[in-house]
Amino acid sequence: MLYGLDAQLAYMIGAGIAGLVLVLLLAYIVILNRRIKALEEKYTFFMKDETGKSVEAKLREDVAELHGLQDTLDRIHETQKDILAVQNHCFRKIGFVRYNAFDNIGNNLSFACTVLDGKDDGFCLSSVYGRSESRIFAKPIVEGKCLYGMSEEEKESLDQALHYHGDVQPVRKD
Repeated sequence: MLYGLDAQLAYMIGAGIAGLVLVLLLAYIVILNRRIKALEEKYTFFMKDETGKSVEAKLREDVAELHGLQDTLDRIHETQKDILAVQNHCFRKIGFVRYNAFDNIGNNLSFACTVLDGKDDGFCLSSVYGRSESRIFAKPIVEGKCLYGMSEEEKESLDQALHYHGDVQPVRKD
């Protein structure tokens, strides 16, 4: 019987220890649940913006807007290509030189002005000012060359126009 009491005592001690472990685990579960609830509240607060919308919904809207902006950017690039193609046919290069055609007349009242398009086609307009008369000459320019003889001033204005550095470059689409 003594032997039986020891076994019964051992079972009781084992059951007590198991019960104590279960109570400790239950207390640990309760503590963890409270922490999870607190974290969940912080997460919910963090994931809402000032209007009450969730950050996830806001991100979806922003991504959709970015896709719309990409389409707009593509259209802008196409329009820019069209504008640059048309611009090649517009006058956009200018060379201008003022000079004295005659020694006895001052103030640089004579001039040579060259106007070219994107293909270096255009004209050179020159005016020679004298005391008793003024003359204006126009000479065609084809592919950067004049088919007629040119004065030094006309050549200088043509050279200025040909070396114009204000070219419009397209924005690269990366």
